[in-house]
Amino acid sequence: MLQFMILWCFIGTGFAHSINSIQPIDIFFEVPLKNTISSAPIVEKAGNMTCGELGIDESCIIINSNVDFVVNFLYQSLECQNCSLLALEPLKPHHSQEVVLKLASLGTIWEVANEQNKTLCGLTRNYLGENSWYHIDVNQTGCSLVCDKEPEPTYYPVVIAISIYGLLFVLWALGNYLYRSAFFNNLFHRHSLDDLAAAFSSSTTIDDKKQKPTQQRLRSLDTVRGIAIVVMIFVNYGGGKYWYFEHAHWNGLTVADLVFPWFIWMMGMSMAFSLKSQLRKIVSKKKIFFRIVKRSLILFGLGLMLNTLNLNVDLHNLRISGVLQRFGVSYFVVATVHLFYASASDSDSSSSPFRDIISYGGEWLVMLTFLASHMILMYLVHSPDCPKGYFGPGGLHDQGAYFNCTGGAAGYIDRIILGPSHLYQHPGSKAIYHNTLPYDPEGILGYFTSIFLVFLGLQAGKILLMHKDPKARLIRWTTWALFTGCISGILCCFSKNDGWIPVNKNLWSVSFIFATASLAFLLLSICYIVNDVYKFWSGGPFYHAGMNSIMLYIGHNITHNMFPWRWQVHPTHLNELFINLWGTTLWVIIAVWMHKKNVFVTV
Repeated sequence: MLQFMILWCFIGTGFAHSINSIQPIDIFFEVPLKNTISSAPIVEKAGNMTCGELGIDESCIIINSNVDFVVNFLYQSLECQNCSLLALEPLKPHHSQEVVLKLASLGTIWEVANEQNKTLCGLTRNYLGENSWYHIDVNQTGCSLVCDKEPEPTYYPVVIAISIYGLLFVLWALGNYLYRSAFFNNLFHRHSLDDLAAAFSSSTTIDDKKQKPTQQRLRSLDTVRGIAIVVMIFVNYGGGKYWYFEHAHWNGLTVADLVFPWFIWMMGMSMAFSLKSQLRKIVSKKKIFFRIVKRSLILFGLGLMLNTLNLNVDLHNLRISGVLQRFGVSYFVVATVHLFYASASDSDSSSSPFRDIISYGGEWLVMLTFLASHMILMYLVHSPDCPKGYFGPGGLHDQGAYFNCTGGAAGYIDRIILGPSHLYQHPGSKAIYHNTLPYDPEGILGYFTSIFLVFLGLQAGKILLMHKDPKARLIRWTTWALFTGCISGILCCFSKNDGWIPVNKNLWSVSFIFATASLAFLLLSICYIVNDVYKFWSGGPFYHAGMNSIMLYIGHNITHNMFPWRWQVHPTHLNELFINLWGTTLWVIIAVWMHKKNVFVTV
């Protein structure tokens, strides 16, 4: 399906680009270089040179010069789009130099040039690999790359973990099925029930008429929410230090980039039920509005508190934006607008198949205004030293032409309104693009698109309320998945970097919210079929996690570096994956226990 094409197009692709378009400049190596060891004559040390113990995602390169002149070694990550090359210190004739490169899994470009910057050779390697050793021999006729030690197979721990948790999941589902089955009940309760029947048959009857069916909670909604919070905890705990469990450095989409927008989307869907329930109970809209304000302020306040964890609080440098702040503001706007148009009835008098849209035409106009405003501001607002319509990472991007333009209009608006000291100081793009300006991925301009994403979730909830037939619901959800996926694909031209509006979580670009909404509609459809229509799976343990998602979110932030959730381990993928899965599993166990005890934390 199209949404799967979009996902694979964004996740882990688009690293390669032409070396011919890159011009080297004289910038000495910093990040992602771990360390550069002083060069030494080949005859003295080449045979004994060692990079020492390599860490996670690191590779050792030994450069051997066999020429009579000084050579310059230049390097860049393939992830860095159209970036200037970074230069090591010049290498003396017949000397060797050790380099430990970080981000080895992202691929590299090398160039070797003489003192006149004439290129002697160029090498491209899409994947160096962790704990690998290479040497480059520079000769009069060119240079060659030789692998001395093959990279370690870092994906085995992931395969093993998937197998173990897959088995546990099957056992969980099988155990629940047997527990609920008639065979289980007959096997364990037959004799006790017979004895009870004999003892009370003369005086006890069951009045079926008094048993009223209760409306069951939609399990797929909490299951999707639970999947999102469990993945979020795992990613925030470190994700085993694998690159695909980390946020994209700028453009693109990884697993880590999905969970926050899915939560935002799910909040919109839950909003449809919450407001409808209150209106049915004849709660006044004024009272509902005050509840909306209260919940929004609580979310925003909790977000500010979490921003001060493990810090000496300095109000002059307090980060204002954040995840829960984005939740609070987006919830306030969408809930307030929807409250104005919502009614207590489930369906409109219209028989149109599009009544879930037509009945809320005014609401759609308001929300489309937010989307249009985002695009207008992104393309028209700009820093005095930056061009209109630029929304790149700045730094070395585009040959360093826009070094202090990180985030374009989004970054500029945040720096003007909030101030640089109140923004996130360590953006993920810094490791690749070497940008120096602070940039907040939860900044002001992103609120416009997150509001629209909440509204798309609200639309999913309206479909559930206004259409009672499961088939009708699924047709509409999958249609929305296809529709939003097509919009995202068209905007980004199904490309990581070359589209009109790239998919970008740092900017919360329009294509990003449509791509994540597409996958959210698809995931909900799958869970609805499995959990609520055919009831193949109860949703556990994700269902239990989804019932206490706010508790798990706040709790995992507070206990991030606390025992028994985490302790110091030797830095390898296997160890990090184990400790991150351990911490995540503990929170799932806590969620199951809280559910069994009927303890639910809500805001």
